[in-house]
Amino acid sequence: MIELTLKEILEATGGVARGALPGGNIASITTDSRQAAEGSVFIALKGERVDGHSFVPGLEGRAMAAVVEHEIDCALPQIVVDSTYRAVGAIGAYIRNRSGVIVVGVTGSVCKTSVKELTASVISQRFNVLKTEKNHNNELGLPMTLFRLTDEHEVAVLEMGISYFGEMDRISKIARPDIAVYTNIENVHTENLIDRDGVLRAKTELVPNMRGNTLVLNAEDDKLAGYKLPNGKKAVYYGFSDKAFVYASNIAEDGLASTRFTLHVGADSIAVDLPAAGRHMVLDSLAAAAAGHELGLTLPEIKRGIESYKTVEGRMQRIDFGGAVIINDCYNASPTSMAASLGVLAGAKGRRLALLGDMLELGERSDELHRGIGTLCAKLGIDGLFTVGGSGKLISDEARAAGLEKAYNLTPEEAAERIGELLAPGDTLLVKASRGMKLERIIKAITE
Repeated sequence: MIELTLKEILEATGGVARGALPGGNIASITTDSRQAAEGSVFIALKGERVDGHSFVPGLEGRAMAAVVEHEIDCALPQIVVDSTYRAVGAIGAYIRNRSGVIVVGVTGSVCKTSVKELTASVISQRFNVLKTEKNHNNELGLPMTLFRLTDEHEVAVLEMGISYFGEMDRISKIARPDIAVYTNIENVHTENLIDRDGVLRAKTELVPNMRGNTLVLNAEDDKLAGYKLPNGKKAVYYGFSDKAFVYASNIAEDGLASTRFTLHVGADSIAVDLPAAGRHMVLDSLAAAAAGHELGLTLPEIKRGIESYKTVEGRMQRIDFGGAVIINDCYNASPTSMAASLGVLAGAKGRRLALLGDMLELGERSDELHRGIGTLCAKLGIDGLFTVGGSGKLISDEARAAGLEKAYNLTPEEAAERIGELLAPGDTLLVKASRGMKLERIIKAITE
């Protein structure tokens, strides 16, 4: 991490020191007591089941100090704050400001992780890049990503996810992006954000907190294309039309392996072979290309970054199994991403099977949106559909009503057994649902 002292932690959090704070630089900051080591600072968070304060006495002789909400009776030096949760954000913001890195914030309803990975791959062709790992994209995860910044990093590509109004305002005050990349505005988290207009309003809470002035916007999304830019901000649009500054033409999919297209940036163009399937992945590549261009990368550098992209576990991840292909896309799901993934499946050779589950946090329109996915499965001619969950049943029921005879709603155990018996060489199986459905367990049961 960057050079940081306990005195600076005290300043950043507005806390009160208990015990003599050692001098010297901090080696690391952690919220996991198991990772506390010499020179580390432990932040004691209160979870639903575990209170980190209970581990503080056991860190004597290991950690350098602890950040706590109330003084603990032990010899370990402590910084007492009103809220350790807010302290994480305050320290993250302090590090971000101290570091001087360029921050590219990636947000939107779906495809954030793919765009983040593609953007990091592109930008790393010229710069030393720190990127969000796993799902560390919220009020806790984002500052913890910033804890990993070092003096060598030049750019941080930070994924920024929210579920409620006000969240983006808080995390963007920590990240203060120089460039904000928006993927799309869809019916996601509408249980809290009401509708797409609400999603747009919540996502654009980021804009006033930017350090820079550039927004990279999806021209294919009506909400983003129609977004009125505040004074002092500029937009770089990307899409499939030559009206966008960054756009794609000559798109040709090569099964599940890759997608070829011509990348246009202004008046310049270059042929690209993206190692992922689907037009939605091409769109994600365009977002990354736009961000790279804003940072001065050349077209050959952008091409190299896109072609170096590696899929992330749980996101259109290909698993070869006994001559069949399983597409593990069960990290998360929304109506838009579900439709995109089913479109990729429809283009596969051989028998096309889908295991789908509930899409969560869709609010009042949940039933309607799940039934729409069932209709789509029938329209695309999927050869076999298996669903789990209460809302998943709506998908299979609607698919059958629309003419897809082989559509079944099963328990997870039944689905694993049925698909395990059915899956044959040449088949392609798509597995997708919201993260809370944990469909990766069914993949594990099938493959093991």
